[in-house]
Amino acid sequence: MKYTRILLSLLLAATLLLSLASCGGGKYRDDLTAAQLTDGITAALPAGDGWRQVSDAYISPSSWGDDYADYLAKVTEYRILVSENSDMNIDEVGVFVCKTEKDAKAVKDFAESYLAAKALQLKPLLESYNPDELPKLDNATVNVMGRYVVYTILSSADTTNAGSAMEKALTPAE
Repeated sequence: MKYTRILLSLLLAATLLLSLASCGGGKYRDDLTAAQLTDGITAALPAGDGWRQVSDAYISPSSWGDDYADYLAKVTEYRILVSENSDMNIDEVGVFVCKTEKDAKAVKDFAESYLAAKALQLKPLLESYNPDELPKLDNATVNVMGRYVVYTILSSADTTNAGSAMEKALTPAE
């Protein structure tokens, strides 16, 4: 009985491996620009207040850390969008197109550090001024798909929609 269980587990594992191999093994497209990917993601979100692109000065040592230039050297381009009504709505979507998949792993750490610093900065203000926005800090995510790194500060439902849009945009057509 013990060997049957082990054999069945191995067969199941082999079947899963073959199914992954047949659908491309987790490979993602790498031909989209940061603008194309952010446009696809924001199109999947409610219109809300609208979006505006931030300037290059948005990434600075004060919010991204002193070594921000080291991380940006791993990126071919990026685009960060914030809510048009950023005084009342902390929605934010950032897309980094990295030079390599290895660079994307480092940029993921960079984005996670940014989100942690942003939470420390905004939590006290939001607790007293706009507590309805607090869950967005808890839902903030960083996703890596191939050489793309996407971070979001959105509601739970919008985070799910953004992840689905990213998956759809970056999964090659069969």
